[in-house]
Amino acid sequence: MTDPTTPKPPDPPTELPQPSMSPVASPTHEANLVAGAGTATPEKRSKVRAWVIGGTALAVILCCGGAVIGTFNGDESKPTAGASSSPASSPTSASPTTVAPTTAAPTSAAPTSAIPSPTKAAPPPKPPSYKTLTERQWKLIAKDPDGYLGKTYVVYGRITQFDAATGTDSFRADVAHRRMAEDYDYETNTILNGSASDLDNLVEDDIFRANVTVLGSFSYDTQIGGETTVALLQVDSIKVL
Repeated sequence: MTDPTTPKPPDPPTELPQPSMSPVASPTHEANLVAGAGTATPEKRSKVRAWVIGGTALAVILCCGGAVIGTFNGDESKPTAGASSSPASSPTSASPTTVAPTTAAPTSAAPTSAIPSPTKAAPPPKPPSYKTLTERQWKLIAKDPDGYLGKTYVVYGRITQFDAATGTDSFRADVAHRRMAEDYDYETNTILNGSASDLDNLVEDDIFRANVTVLGSFSYDTQIGGETTVALLQVDSIKVL
């Protein structure tokens, strides 16, 4: 394959002029002619010299043309300097890029230095306040004990039954809003319930003062075969008068 930058050699002549087949007269032959024929004419000498010069020039041209063609043929087999310095088919030599590792330290949450405040103990519940009653107020509670559920009051009374039938933790009594002058003045039949230890020292006919909580209404069978419904009070504290 020829280099496009190398100039193309000239085409060799397609047809070389053929010298005449007439023999070239040598100097000896020319001398013989001169000796035999006498002196040659100037016109014949000019033709002989022209033929000699033309043959010599033709030989020189043929030698030079062969040398030039051989030079071009040798150059075609050698790559040019530009082609060898930058081959078109050479692979790319770019080095692979590397990603630098990140050096950022992982974030960590700073520990909180706040000291938790000690929890305060809830204050003990205040003792209930027990209200004293008027005669009318007590009659309203006795009529509808369920409407005063959970209310706390101070009552007075006389124990009418505290035996094996009632048990050790409950008794029946006639109750009033205050301490009455006579036993028969306690008029309202009521059931009182409490702990056996608090009621252990009580017996029938005792007059007492008690702090109570209303538990609603309570129904029970009477000794004569009937049924009655009364107010039920929880005894929180009691004192014999």
